[in-house]
Amino acid sequence: MRYLFPVIVFALLSAGSFGNAADRVPPFSLPGTDESTVALSTDADVRFHVLCFLGTECPLAKLYGPRLQRLSVRYHDDGVRFIGINSNVQDSLEQWAQFGRTAGLTFPLAKDFDRSVAQSAGATRTPEVIVIDRAGLIRYRGRIDDQYQPGIARSAPSKQDLRDAIEQLIAGETVAVSATEAVGCLIAMPGREIDAECEVTYCKDVSRVLRRHCVECHRDGEIGPFALTDYNEIVGWSEMMLEVIDQKRMPPWHASDDHAKIANARKMSDRDKELLAEWVAGGMPYGQASDLPEPIAYTTGWRLEREPDAVFSVSKQPFQVPAEGTVEYQYFIVDPKFTEDKWVTSTQIVPGNRSVVHHVIAFIRPPDGQSIQSYGMLGAYVPGQIVSPLPDGYARRVPAGSRIVFQMHYTPTGAQTEDRSRIGLLFADESDVTHEVFAMGAIEQDFEIPPGDASHEVNGVLSGFPKDARLLSIMPHMHLRGKSFRMSQQVDGEATTLLEVPTYDFNWQHNYELAQPLPLDGVDRLKFTAVFDNSAGNPTNPAPTEYVTWGDQTWQEMAVVFAAVAKPRVKDPRVKNSPGKTTPSAKESSEQQAIEDRLAARREAGMKQAKKFADDYMQRFDKNGDGYIAKHELPDSVRMNLFSSLDNNRDEVVSRDEIISQVIWRF
Repeated sequence: MRYLFPVIVFALLSAGSFGNAADRVPPFSLPGTDESTVALSTDADVRFHVLCFLGTECPLAKLYGPRLQRLSVRYHDDGVRFIGINSNVQDSLEQWAQFGRTAGLTFPLAKDFDRSVAQSAGATRTPEVIVIDRAGLIRYRGRIDDQYQPGIARSAPSKQDLRDAIEQLIAGETVAVSATEAVGCLIAMPGREIDAECEVTYCKDVSRVLRRHCVECHRDGEIGPFALTDYNEIVGWSEMMLEVIDQKRMPPWHASDDHAKIANARKMSDRDKELLAEWVAGGMPYGQASDLPEPIAYTTGWRLEREPDAVFSVSKQPFQVPAEGTVEYQYFIVDPKFTEDKWVTSTQIVPGNRSVVHHVIAFIRPPDGQSIQSYGMLGAYVPGQIVSPLPDGYARRVPAGSRIVFQMHYTPTGAQTEDRSRIGLLFADESDVTHEVFAMGAIEQDFEIPPGDASHEVNGVLSGFPKDARLLSIMPHMHLRGKSFRMSQQVDGEATTLLEVPTYDFNWQHNYELAQPLPLDGVDRLKFTAVFDNSAGNPTNPAPTEYVTWGDQTWQEMAVVFAAVAKPRVKDPRVKNSPGKTTPSAKESSEQQAIEDRLAARREAGMKQAKKFADDYMQRFDKNGDGYIAKHELPDSVRMNLFSSLDNNRDEVVSRDEIISQVIWRF
């Protein structure tokens, strides 16, 4: 059974092709969304038709809808007429009409109920466009342009395929590129007969597989572009489900399972994949309703252990998300007005508009003069994420006067909208906190990626761990050229891989939570290797012919890993004399001296580690070797957020002693 899933998928996708060899579209007559009949125009001034195959829930179709409208207006006077065609079994006529209203489409919209037009034209996806002349001959077929692909959104298209084809036809020229590959959602194939031998049914099997892996996001009100909670809807998306699973686009998970066990892994088992493939191949039988699982009452609000102790919005006013294009990461800074230190045990970020919020990361920016130890990730949201509280007794200290910095990633959906997300925090009494959680970051900025290099390695290290510390989670960060990531622990010269991300995806900023905290005593260092693809073969690469260095912008690169680390809170263990007792006994004196000796040894070891940390920091950032780090020698992210915390005397440079004074208590 190991190879059954890909074999079935290949057969299904091959069978799902409606015949790409078609070179002519015969006349048709279809019902329109306005109760009219839609057909090819026979008017003398109409020279070409553009058939636009669209789906109401396909993300790319939503993005391209407004663009098709603009093209239809632009070329109307040149005798070009656009017709929208919906061939999806899961889309109703009313849904199709609503799609047109939302996208502002004014050209005719037709419903291809039996998919006969899609079959005769050889259309297989939405969005897909086919340009025909008056005789019905296909002069161009394929994509609209190359700006959007599944998981990829360029700032602007580099190839305007449909526009170029139309203009060449209007000019009486031969279309230079008459066919391109359409990308988007598969049009459901005509219904196949149910195999009486198929034992897999929707009610008994498939509904449970989808609940385990998909429905958390693919339900009404969530970021999934379509719901997978209704049998008829699922039938329409069945082939698309198999494709994205086979391509490992869904469920969204990028770590290998060959190393440390990850608590928040989103892995679909081979057996679950096989069940879906067998069900589709068997004609998608419904089964017995009595076999359906009990309904789940999903919640859309707070999922913390209790109502949050504090709630903050990411911005004073809602952020306006455009209908199309790309939205650079947005950063919002919020002052929670904490007048005393807070110990945070759990956080939850609730998107204001789940359809456009791809992910959110909340950081703590400490006030000037506070230790950089408290700077780090406070919480995160990714679609489908389960809120994971810290273990009992663990908490993150947020110093009084800190700010919360929100990194927002928005994805346009074809209609302008807005978002105002929120974060909720749970606090603990300081007396109940046994372990402090903080962030340690490994940054490697001294690199240059050559043009065309498809596998450029950048290595970095994280060391200087506090005594008795434990590693809780790992979060790698690269930009659009990020290809893969690996982190290993080194003990006595032996390296053991902790985390491997074979296919890094900038769109999914995963924080990999270890199922069991990793003790760091005895670990010499954590080493990471970030691999970058600066070749033309990387579809997300904004400039494969340029050298790439460190920078905050997505067209530059970063090699960073954030590690959540916990260390025990050490309370002063020295024994106090009981009332009325003036002279300790010999035994008490001996015990007291032993405690003092242990504390002195710990302070000495801590100072040694702090000095090593400072030396490493100076070596990395003191570019001119003058013994001081000036602002201009630091990367933007460090300069903006950490420089003032290190510069104790406010002389605009950071010395080795200043670094030691700020990190000594960490060790």
